[in-house]
Amino acid sequence: MRRRGFLAGSFLAAWIFAACLAALSARAAEPAAAATADKPDGERIVGKWILKETDKPNPLFSGDGQAVELTFEEMKFEFAVLKDGGRILHIPGTFFIDDKQTPKLLDITLSGDGGSNSVYAIYEFKDDKLRIRIRDNNGQRPADFESQAADCQILVFARPETK
Repeated sequence: MRRRGFLAGSFLAAWIFAACLAALSARAAEPAAAATADKPDGERIVGKWILKETDKPNPLFSGDGQAVELTFEEMKFEFAVLKDGGRILHIPGTFFIDDKQTPKLLDITLSGDGGSNSVYAIYEFKDDKLRIRIRDNNGQRPADFESQAADCQILVFARPETK
């Protein structure tokens, strides 16, 4: 009799455990964009981003076998141009975001052998993409994403595809 109760309890525990695993698996299968959308921008921006498109041609950002990566860590920033898997340009720096402003502000300070240079941009997350608008030649920060300023460009980044 005691053995039957033990088996029934074991079966019930296994069934509950399987149900919990199924629920966790379903939650893990939700789109990553939905999961990250709930995070604050300071956490959401962290990691590697690959340039997917730009609204005007830029010889620095395009070329055969070439890719542009941005990597954000806690207060650290890295810009890299890759060609055929190797780095041909690497610029480290720092960044600051202000997600309380409209539009949201992104300040980047690039560091190099010749000193530092600041870039004042705006950004937004749109679905699972990071959109950044900059003004050419490190001019004033763009006012918005909609105006037709000839000296501004929009860069659209996405997370690298996982294999």
